[in-house]
Amino acid sequence: AVLRALGAPTGYLLRDGLAQALVLLLAAAAVGIGVGIGLGSLVGGGVPFALDVQAVALAAALLVGLGLTGAAVAIARIVAVDPATALGGNR
Repeated sequence: AVLRALGAPTGYLLRDGLAQALVLLLAAAAVGIGVGIGLGSLVGGGVPFALDVQAVALAAALLVGLGLTGAAVAIARIVAVDPATALGGNR
């Protein structure tokens, strides 16, 4: 709302928000994959456990794709709000 009130164009808000979301989502996917591999390596031989590269890649891609979709929806709602209203100017 602050950037919108300062006159930032819609395209900038969308690009900036999606770029921030992408960085966080990629970091989350990397941490998740790392934790899964790390904990998976601690599992003893008596427990059936396997990490399939394709399944992990699909899960990471879904995390990033659906996260970006959610971020785009949220940003679209922010862009649609009047900046003065968002900042509490109509109290």
